[in-house]
Amino acid sequence: MVSIIASYSGFTSGGINNFAKISAISQISIEDFRESLDNLVHQSQHLTKSYHDEIGRWRMNQYDNYTLAYITDSFIPKFEDVTKSAEKIAYPKGYKYILDALVNSLRFETESYKHFRDYLLTGNTTEDEISNYLFSRAFEYEQVYSKFLYGSPSNSDDNITKLISFREIRYLQQISNLGT
Repeated sequence: MVSIIASYSGFTSGGINNFAKISAISQISIEDFRESLDNLVHQSQHLTKSYHDEIGRWRMNQYDNYTLAYITDSFIPKFEDVTKSAEKIAYPKGYKYILDALVNSLRFETESYKHFRDYLLTGNTTEDEISNYLFSRAFEYEQVYSKFLYGSPSNSDDNITKLISFREIRYLQQISNLGT
């Protein structure tokens, strides 16, 4: 199990920051913003794929629930580091909603994995349902920044993504606690 974890040690916040132009100044061109976003998204996608490869091994009964929970615990800080890096990306005026979509997507994905880990350890199917719900919300936010990266961006007035506060996550966590 240690070799599995060690193979992901390259995902540090320092490594992630090398791919994103992080600046306290929000005077940044759209092209530089797109490049920073794109680089961070690629890092996030690689991390997500690595984690989902581990889930695949679990599904093939190569891991038991406790081993995958341990692996999940090792990935969560890496997702949190990516999120922290995303929060620091400078954005041009009028494009904050795109950065917010990335940050929210990463947060919901991370929260999804936390609930999945709890499902693995407890067998509480409510935790699995919450995990799936949060992951689907992450995907909704992904559509906003993906449109900017790979298509034509909508302007912030046309943003149809339903903004979900983290109060909803707390509510879902309370429901989860009732089920245990």
